[in-house]
Amino acid sequence: MKIRAAALAMSLAVAAAFSPSVPNSSPMASLRESSPLRPRGTGETTFLCAAPAEEVPPLRRNPPRNVALLVEPTPFTHVSGYANRFKEMLRYLSKAGDHVDILTVDSKTPKEELPDKIFDYEIQHTQGFVFPLYDHISLTFDLPEMKGAKMMERRRPDLIHVTSPGFLLFAGLFYARVMRIPLVLSYHTHLPTYGRNYCGF
Repeated sequence: MKIRAAALAMSLAVAAAFSPSVPNSSPMASLRESSPLRPRGTGETTFLCAAPAEEVPPLRRNPPRNVALLVEPTPFTHVSGYANRFKEMLRYLSKAGDHVDILTVDSKTPKEELPDKIFDYEIQHTQGFVFPLYDHISLTFDLPEMKGAKMMERRRPDLIHVTSPGFLLFAGLFYARVMRIPLVLSYHTHLPTYGRNYCGF
C-alpha cells in the first residue's frame, strides 16, 4: 500500500511539474475543455470510435525516423503478448519506412540460436544476467560493453524507446541525457502485483 501511495504521489508531482499552468482554472477543467470526447462549446459527450478508413493517416505521412529500441527481456526468442506487441510495433515501423536499431539481452539462449534480424532490422545482443527471482528472463545494465552507446554513435537516433521496468532503462536514461536525445519509456509489468502473485511478497 505504501508503494502505491508513493508511486501515486510521484506521478502527481511529475504531472504537476510538466503541466503548463492555466491561470484561474484547475488542471481537470482544462483537460475537460480540450477533451476529444467533448467538442468545445457543447455540454454533450460524444464517444469516438475507430476512424473511418479515409481518415486514418498514411504510415508514410512523415519522413522516416531513426529509432533506437532498447528492450529487455528479449521479445524475440519466445511467444507471449509482450513479444507480439514488439513484433507488431516493428512491423508497422518497417511499413512506415523508419529505421530501428535494436538492443536486447538473452543470457539463456545459446549464442548461435539468437536471432540477428527482424523485419530487416539488425538485433544487437548485449551481456546480461538471469534474474534470480524469475529465471525465465535476462536483464542487463549494458555494461561493460555499452553496445547501446556504440549503436547510437554509428547512427544517431531521433528517438530512444526503452522498455520498463528493468535495468536497461538506466542505460537508456543515461544515453538520452548525455546525447540529448528524446526518450520514450513503455511500462510492461506492474511489479507490486507481479511480486505478490508470483514471488509471494
